Amino acid sequence: MATQSNLSLVEVVETLSCIADLEFDGDIGIARKHEMVLGNEKISYKTIHWLHKNETSSTVNLVRETFRVILHYLKQFYKIEYNQVTDPKTLEAIKSIMVLVGEAGKKLDKYTHYFHQTQRVTEFNEYQELQEFYRKKVARKIEEGAIGKWVHDIALKREEAPPSKKIKLTSVAVVQPLEPKRAFVDFETVKQDTEYELFFIRKEDGSRFFSPRLLRNIKLVCDFSGYFGERRESNPLERIKEWRDKMFHLCAKELIKSLGSRLGHFFREIRHVKDHELVSVVNQALFALMLSANPQNLMQYEAVKSCREYFEDFQSFLRKALQTNIYKKWMTHPPKQDNLFAHELLDLIHTLCKAVFINFLGVDEMIPVVEVLLEEGKNRLSREKHDEINPDKQFSSRLAADHASMATIFKHRPNGPLFKVLEILEEDSFHVLDTLLQHNMPNFLFNIVFEERRVGVIRIGAPICQEFINKAEISPEFRGFLRHYVESPSPRKHLLINLQDRTSWREYARCLALEQLQSEPGLENAINVVTLATDTEFYHQLGPYRQVNSAETFLGQFKELLLDESAGYYFPPSIDRNKLAHFIDGAFKAIHQIFFSNKNVLSRERRIDFIEIFYLFLQLKLIEWLSPDTVSLTCKDGVDVGEAYSTELFLLLKLIANEEWNQREWNFLNFMIYVPSLLIRERSMLPDRFHRLLNVVKSIENAWIEQGAESFAHMVVEGFSKLYDKSILKGVVHTK
Repeated sequence: MATQSNLSLVEVVETLSCIADLEFDGDIGIARKHEMVLGNEKISYKTIHWLHKNETSSTVNLVRETFRVILHYLKQFYKIEYNQVTDPKTLEAIKSIMVLVGEAGKKLDKYTHYFHQTQRVTEFNEYQELQEFYRKKVARKIEEGAIGKWVHDIALKREEAPPSKKIKLTSVAVVQPLEPKRAFVDFETVKQDTEYELFFIRKEDGSRFFSPRLLRNIKLVCDFSGYFGERRESNPLERIKEWRDKMFHLCAKELIKSLGSRLGHFFREIRHVKDHELVSVVNQALFALMLSANPQNLMQYEAVKSCREYFEDFQSFLRKALQTNIYKKWMTHPPKQDNLFAHELLDLIHTLCKAVFINFLGVDEMIPVVEVLLEEGKNRLSREKHDEINPDKQFSSRLAADHASMATIFKHRPNGPLFKVLEILEEDSFHVLDTLLQHNMPNFLFNIVFEERRVGVIRIGAPICQEFINKAEISPEFRGFLRHYVESPSPRKHLLINLQDRTSWREYARCLALEQLQSEPGLENAINVVTLATDTEFYHQLGPYRQVNSAETFLGQFKELLLDESAGYYFPPSIDRNKLAHFIDGAFKAIHQIFFSNKNVLSRERRIDFIEIFYLFLQLKLIEWLSPDTVSLTCKDGVDVGEAYSTELFLLLKLIANEEWNQREWNFLNFMIYVPSLLIRERSMLPDRFHRLLNVVKSIENAWIEQGAESFAHMVVEGFSKLYDKSILKGVVHTK
């Protein structure tokens, strides 16, 4: 008797979806799980069996196995659930998988010769047995239904978005489209969650980057994740929607708190101004905000409308207020000083905008959640495997241990990004990329305190509205935030360090819009934007740079690219190019000495660490040069690249200051690494970004250990003393 397959139903659905789309212009594979025991430890791993004509036998066996797996689950379904099922979505899902079986079988039949087979795939016993069981036992209960209609409706909506959904703003950055590397988004890319923004953005001609077939595959995999009585373990992430709801509730409370006496004044005085469009919309926004701040509306209490939904109403009304004619008029022609009503109303609106970007967003509430998840992950790991990492001795080891623990948790939600895309599609909120209105609220991270100055580091996704790939617009709320800075009694400034790739066809328009913002009349003193390349061949040391092991050659290339905008870097005119070149030379010398022992040869991994460390010291120099009150390390969504750099900066300053490290700091570190990606994208930080973070921490830590804590701090301060005018390197990091 054949042993039970290691393939899960979801893996089979993914494989069939890929085969149905197969054109044989590339490889396709079937994932297969294995387990082995080393000592007392069970290790799971996965292999990929590619559909190669050179591996005919194993390929055919795996194709047969996919049919056996589906038949097994259909029999289980028929035996246990068939007579009780009334949900049309479940029945439609069964029909859809059989449609996939048929499509995949026919597609493989076309390539029978490719595998040197004389028997067609649709003639396999396994295929015939599956089809027969379905027709005789299951098919009579299946009717037309959900998935086909869902795909049709989504396809119709994405081509005929209602005018009210379109965002109309001023100061649009329009660029000539760069040559795209590909003009579509595929299933594997969606799973990796690296280019999900293409679900929101149209091509220049108005068409989409995704197809109805891709929508179908996403829907199928998400639906099958819970069907047919598959083994269900307790899922530590099952409350993710409740956590997100709680975060919006706490955010609403924080926003109301930030208004202070303005809120009461509005309801006593301003609200009663009759027939005023802006007052009416602001009134609606504040009521929605107060309902979101009401704990009785938390999802856990099964309220008719959740705190998240009320917060979304608040955001919608605030956006509407910022787009009213009277608000636009006041921005173009500021009201006279004696118009107290107008100034008070604008102050209220801009204070709300500022609070949207600078709030604590429940850090203290989510830290215990992360602690519980990490503990659960450790329990699921073998004790020997976790302890051998020895997490108490080194920062990098503890980061690796915690990441391994969290990885076991996310195994229970492997399709989190797919669920997130599905949620967005079903909520019909995919007509424009707008992170702020798509569950990505900014939050305060920590302060850098030096020379009686306090610079707040905040997490912000790109504050952009983008409907077309070659056009991008600044979100109205971010403009309102900057207006608050301009109008403050002591004018303030924000430094946005843009970590998107201005050499990429996907991100250039967003980079350009942000870089142009600092030249806009009225905002030129409120913001500075610097762009650092984080996805080029040089940044990853690929292509022509991979084999350049000479430290001298590497540093020469690095300096040349840093001073070249076409290489992905941008510095505002206020930064003197000669001073920048002087800083680059001095920083290269100090970093090479302190962290790399002046070695003449640097491996690719060490060169990548060098780039990362230089970026950290450059970020500190930018803070010194531009004197901002707040700074953000901003990537597309502030979840991966930006949050990794914020974490690295936090760790570097802590090590230089030689401060005592306690559990509170570790809790906050884990909050930065795991909470944004968990709540916003329903996954962990992207693996390549986390490992880059981990490797640079190892490089910094090795220097810290080799030289001793006190000597390390002294060497860094002395080595960079001629490059910094202020004592920012001795800055103290505060999380409150």
